[in-house]
Amino acid sequence: MNTQHVLKNEKSILMVTSPEGNPRQSMISLKLASSFAEAGKRVLLVDMNFRGPIIHHLFDVPNNKGLSNILSGEQGEISKVFIDNLHFLPAGSVPFYLESLNKIEQLLVAWHRIYDVILLDSPPFLIAADSQIVSTVCSGVILVIQEDQTKERDALQVKKILERANTQLLGAIYQTS
Repeated sequence: MNTQHVLKNEKSILMVTSPEGNPRQSMISLKLASSFAEAGKRVLLVDMNFRGPIIHHLFDVPNNKGLSNILSGEQGEISKVFIDNLHFLPAGSVPFYLESLNKIEQLLVAWHRIYDVILLDSPPFLIAADSQIVSTVCSGVILVIQEDQTKERDALQVKKILERANTQLLGAIYQTS
């Protein structure tokens, strides 16, 4: 069975990213995850921003057992948070290596059996290769654009990369300054 094909066609594994970084992106990921949870969906929010994780602070959850730990063969911990139907996996505490991303597809398949929606808060798309790699197994990508910061050419470059990878750009969230 081609798990990548199954995952991409389920429309439930979403990546939230920005072209070159946006300090409010993680809050947007959290709000999207909360909206799905409030609509009755079982949601897993995963912080994939290994270089600058912040969602664990918003939930007051330790960052010592997260995705990077799982990808390196250690134990991670998914936390139930104060929002019904929403669970959270922090970025983790061990150094992250691109080679460990080969396990992400298997994790997504396993999580997909439990959760209706998996939302990945990823690092800046044009800066971090991990975002580009993981986007290929996602149902779609939501791009966060900030007024007076995001360059049009960067947003168009993200779109072009996603098209080449046959990954759907579901839309953009435009933030005003």
